[in-house]
Amino acid sequence: MWCDLNGLSHGRYVPERRLAEHGHHAVTTLAMNVQRDILEVEGYGADVGFPDLSTVPLVESRRPGWEVDTDVCIADLEFQGEPLAIAPRSVLQKAVDAWRALGYEPMLGYEMEFYVMQADQDAPGGWIPLVIPAHRVYGVGLGGDNTGLMFDFFDAAEHCELDLEGVMGEFSPGQIELNMKYGRAMDAADRAFICKEMTRELAAAKGYLATYMGRPHPEMVGSGLHINFSLSPVGGGPNAFDDPDAEYGISSIARQCIGGLIAHHEAIAALSAPTVNSYRRLMPGIIAGYWANWGLDNRISTYRVPGERGAATRIENRMPCGTANPYLAAAAMLNAALLGVVDGLDCGLPQEGDGDAEPNTDRHTPHSLSEAIAAFEADTGLCEALGPDLTRTYLALRRDELARWDAQGHAWSLDEVTPWELREYLPFY
Repeated sequence: MWCDLNGLSHGRYVPERRLAEHGHHAVTTLAMNVQRDILEVEGYGADVGFPDLSTVPLVESRRPGWEVDTDVCIADLEFQGEPLAIAPRSVLQKAVDAWRALGYEPMLGYEMEFYVMQADQDAPGGWIPLVIPAHRVYGVGLGGDNTGLMFDFFDAAEHCELDLEGVMGEFSPGQIELNMKYGRAMDAADRAFICKEMTRELAAAKGYLATYMGRPHPEMVGSGLHINFSLSPVGGGPNAFDDPDAEYGISSIARQCIGGLIAHHEAIAALSAPTVNSYRRLMPGIIAGYWANWGLDNRISTYRVPGERGAATRIENRMPCGTANPYLAAAAMLNAALLGVVDGLDCGLPQEGDGDAEPNTDRHTPHSLSEAIAAFEADTGLCEALGPDLTRTYLALRRDELARWDAQGHAWSLDEVTPWELREYLPFY
């Protein structure tokens, strides 16, 4: 399996004896929208004759799968003998290598939020929210799931060796959160990528739909892909974010990382909230990573430092939407944090107070995908860190999505999820 720029999986079934062999597939897979239209991206399409990329199976990533007699293996992508510059996994690896050059190993932990929905042929998109009469937040048993899928997800995550921490019901009926233990960045992102495919396929096998859409229904809270980030010294050692003698118990490098995330907040949104629908979740009052600020165990802030210290000291990025590409959202976060260190930025004062408190900043995420694209393109430092080929290809895909949205003539409203969004996103996300 490998991941495209829309966060969708691709792959092929191979006999075990051929596991280590490279595959060859058209590179245009990475310059294609969800409707299979090939975009005109210089160097990756018709202008160069639709050439092949190579899939390079990472045999060490092999793990049991959820399909009968089928294991799962992640593949890296190469093009003309080099890592493919527009492959999401290559982009994250580049960010990891930049941190390693400074002597640090990035560690990531993903929190996966998604909805299970039930079929209704009369509903827009064909699906409606799951009805759970006894639902409660953090519910288990009938308080969290009445389909049996939560146990299926639990058992499959264990079988697939995803290093599960737990599965539980979330805020709205049908919303489920699956958390995996943190680990080295590349492995953690691989597990998050596999988790999305696994949960959607298991739900479909029982006649339900698991969706990672940011907000599939206006009466539901949004679904995020929270990413927890810390640093360990290359070769081993204590958590580099922990400093018992410093203010709040966090180190200067942790403060600089938060400073970088805040400095590049608006641009990060384009890779953390990649769809038109994503921006129905990012708004004040929904504690979903809107404000360009940080806080101490405070969910009003986007960049939250939970209360644990020592080995558990970390920055939780609450901005990414459930539809975010786990590789690209992490790459944007790692690069922004690294720029904060390189530029010697500080994070300033933390956000204080409860949900009624005034935010300590007037900066926030863009209000639409269009605004996010403009912010990303204007952030030359982040674009350069991610790479020029990745930047122009990713922007081409997002602009194509916007053009298809605009062609529908829908007026933007936070009170409505349009039939176009449901038709566009539910089959894929």
